[in-house]
Amino acid sequence: MVVRTWRYAAGLALLGALASGLVGCTSGPAGSGLTGSSTVSGSAASTTTGSSSTSSVTSSATSTTGATLTYPADVPAEARVNSPAGAMAFARYFFAQVNKAYTTPQAGLIAPLSTANCKSCAAFEKTAGDFVVDGQRYDRQALEVLETSLSPEPAPAGTLIIDVVAKQFPAKVITGSGSIVRTITERQGIFVVRLARGDGVWTVDSIQVQA
Repeated sequence: MVVRTWRYAAGLALLGALASGLVGCTSGPAGSGLTGSSTVSGSAASTTTGSSSTSSVTSSATSTTGATLTYPADVPAEARVNSPAGAMAFARYFFAQVNKAYTTPQAGLIAPLSTANCKSCAAFEKTAGDFVVDGQRYDRQALEVLETSLSPEPAPAGTLIIDVVAKQFPAKVITGSGSIVRTITERQGIFVVRLARGDGVWTVDSIQVQA
């Protein structure tokens, strides 16, 4: 079970670093920022905890896949199941796609997995797209999912809330020639991920940092 004792600042810095590439950086030219995507093979390592109940979530009428984009065909079967276990599997898959987007780099991986309501998701997608344009990428995966669990917080109809304990690696943002643009500081925190259920699939509706 997730112990809710992580410092707010640590989690906020983790989310900010992933989304903007500016928080937690220790080197690089002023104003260069993190912008782009990358490919990290495989899903982020994780230990799943919490309820594995088979109870389902009734789809919300407002739960729509991000910008009506085509839902990826490679979402694992276990991450499509309408249950807490399926939601946790989807959360792990989502952050594995963030890793992939930042290390390849590759745009268009995150938007189809999120709703228009998820501002953090939009920031991740923008960072990946900027990496592509700027010819930059992470030299290793951005983060590792350490643990997932069903949040005790009440969830709105048509959603489930998953706590994701994650570690941000001390990575480097590099150019195509291998020059270091920025160095990312190692951090750890909890993402509170709200997943929406619609059209028989999960999408990320919001990501917040546990206080």
